[in-house]
Amino acid sequence: MLFKQLKNFTIIDTETTGLGCYSKLVEFAAIKFRDGVPIDSFDTLVNPLMLMGEDVIKIHKITNEMVQNALPIDKVSDKIYDFIEDDVLVAHNAKFDMDVLNRRLLYGIKNSFVDTLSIFRETLDLRRYKLDYIREYLGIEIDQTHRALDDVEMLYNCLKRIDKPYNINIQNISSVKGSCKPSQIKVTKSLSNKLSNCHCVITGEIPNIARFQVWQLIVNHGGLVGNSVINKTRFLIVGKDNVGYTKLNKARMKKDRGENIDIISYQEFFSLIK
Repeated sequence: MLFKQLKNFTIIDTETTGLGCYSKLVEFAAIKFRDGVPIDSFDTLVNPLMLMGEDVIKIHKITNEMVQNALPIDKVSDKIYDFIEDDVLVAHNAKFDMDVLNRRLLYGIKNSFVDTLSIFRETLDLRRYKLDYIREYLGIEIDQTHRALDDVEMLYNCLKRIDKPYNINIQNISSVKGSCKPSQIKVTKSLSNKLSNCHCVITGEIPNIARFQVWQLIVNHGGLVGNSVINKTRFLIVGKDNVGYTKLNKARMKKDRGENIDIISYQEFFSLIK
């Protein structure tokens, strides 16, 4: 059992602004274990500084009003770091949670982790391995799902029911870095051809909107998206904070050589697609 083999760890869960890449954190919850016994819990809402859509609100039941007075991620990061310390982190479909934390916490994340998907796949014979299905199969009744602390407690209760031996695969954060790619963004609604075949790259954070949502706008207006400035890049869109100077310097050199590339602010980008 996890609680006998690992003993010291922290079970975590996140709720986010979306299901795709570059989602922002809106809630983080965790339960800390020592010698296999829960000793402390932590739960905080996070202001993503953007509006969430109704589709994702229906999933986690966290409204825009609920997070509007919460602290943003730069004010919450230290509290999360203080709680998780150097623990091995345990989560269901952990690569998503670890990717979000690594992208959104101020200094990324170095903790190793265990994905419980592999544990339940090894010990249960189910058609699907979403936590809700596992909970129902194991006969665990709950009042609410999809809020972060509720899901942490549900995962803990599910793990306690597994009495078969299983392997624990402790993974490194390097296994999830770069897992989110622009190629995942597909056209959802054709809005215009204003960016027809224009390759666009973003550097830095854009206020009030997640990066994957900007990518979505680009492809919906006929453009192409990428992570790096390459020969065919037409626009480098510069955000407000954490600008990547490698992209910026490369774009400037290309422009100095007379190549067809424009460096535009995020405000100019939004004006361009109006």
